[in-house]
Amino acid sequence: MGNLDRKKIIIKDTITKFRESSGIIITDFQGLTVKQINTLRRELEKAGAEYKVIKNTLSKRVLDELKINSNLKSYFSGVTGIVFCKDYVAAIKTLTNFLKENEALKIKGGYIEQKSCTLEEINEISKVGSKEELIAKLVMLLNQPIVKLVNVLSGPKKNIVYVLKAISDKKEKKS
Repeated sequence: MGNLDRKKIIIKDTITKFRESSGIIITDFQGLTVKQINTLRRELEKAGAEYKVIKNTLSKRVLDELKINSNLKSYFSGVTGIVFCKDYVAAIKTLTNFLKENEALKIKGGYIEQKSCTLEEINEISKVGSKEELIAKLVMLLNQPIVKLVNVLSGPKKNIVYVLKAISDKKEKKS
């Protein structure tokens, strides 16, 4: 298999990954050791993401083939790693946690839900709760009015029971 064939396979594979991912985060990993990169890969895998190093020229070709016309190409310079993720919130949180102990890793930007994202936008996403946390909050918010309604509707019934009990107690004392 020639070099050109390998490049075609890489481009085809990367196009598939772009299409299947809800988010792509572009990083600069210069200064990380092989051990640190492997640790990052394992952590991202736990979050359902994949970390790949692809030549910048091939990545730019992928953007051209996908007709992605944004400032995304500017992120493909230097030492570049790409995070392909289904749940981009979990992947961004994993990257953010990894950054706390490994400052050499830099997030350049991303492509989330078919839109180019800056580092600032990715930082904002990192502050959002996980999918499970957001669902729990939504359920709680939806449940709260129902609980209040039940209490309001049961209030008059409780009062009637208390009045009847008081009348019953009064009659028993007279007897």
